[in-house]
Amino acid sequence: MDSSASASASPTAAAAADADRYTYSPRLRWQPEVEEYFAAAYGRDRFARISEALAHPSCYSCIRVNTLKSSTDAVMHKLMNLVDQNGLCGGINGLEIGQQNGGEQAHEGNSVVHKCPYSGLDNVLFVQGSGPHALHYDSQPDQSIKEVIVSRKCAESVLRGAQVYIPGVLACSSHVEKGDKVAVSVAIEQPAEDGGWTVGITRGTVLQGLQSDAHHEERKGLYIGQGITAMSRSGIFRVPHGVAVEMTERVYKLPSFNVCYVPIHATNFERCEISSLAITFIADFFRRSIHYK
Repeated sequence: MDSSASASASPTAAAAADADRYTYSPRLRWQPEVEEYFAAAYGRDRFARISEALAHPSCYSCIRVNTLKSSTDAVMHKLMNLVDQNGLCGGINGLEIGQQNGGEQAHEGNSVVHKCPYSGLDNVLFVQGSGPHALHYDSQPDQSIKEVIVSRKCAESVLRGAQVYIPGVLACSSHVEKGDKVAVSVAIEQPAEDGGWTVGITRGTVLQGLQSDAHHEERKGLYIGQGITAMSRSGIFRVPHGVAVEMTERVYKLPSFNVCYVPIHATNFERCEISSLAITFIADFFRRSIHYK
């Protein structure tokens, strides 16, 4: 009776451990003296909220319009038209976009693309995303989840809507073929003996799905999504560039402006009309100011 009870409890414990592992719950690590200084300045609770916010990406992307070449309204309309032309009128990378009834008011009321509401920033557009989302990393019975480990810089881009490109891949499970579904985790730099920081993973490392894998414990709670491999494991580490994993499920859903980049030239939508298609200090500053003010 005892053996059967322990056997039934074992899968439950394993499932709970997997549920805790395959999440995105990063923690910001401060130098002790810096942490004490800010905790004293802001208070423990408020500084804890600030640290948590800094460990997650903004849910906004920012477009700064070059008003010497075009108006903010014109860029907003062209951007929405490009979304429609690419068959993404129902959403960008899974994000819902409100129905357009034509005219400026329809765009301003849009749930995804809208103007910056602050005076003096009339040339700024915000594109809103969503997250964090809880994902389910399913595996086959008696098989570990196939996985790809990426660098921190690669992960930051993926969290902003990019795909996983080959230079950012550090390690991959064995027997991964083109079209396989893989989980994507992040290798964070760890303190080195010389006082610096290092990733500690040799590019091309093979993952076996065991606790002896590289950074097994360190990657707990650092899974940013899952996707479909664009090539086999051998191909990923043989060619110098290209897409390694096409993301299908993301912890943070934000639009990647790559879907609009090619049609920009096809419609004579000059590159100079948009001087920045990336997250900026403005979006993060206002997000944190509103949240903690």
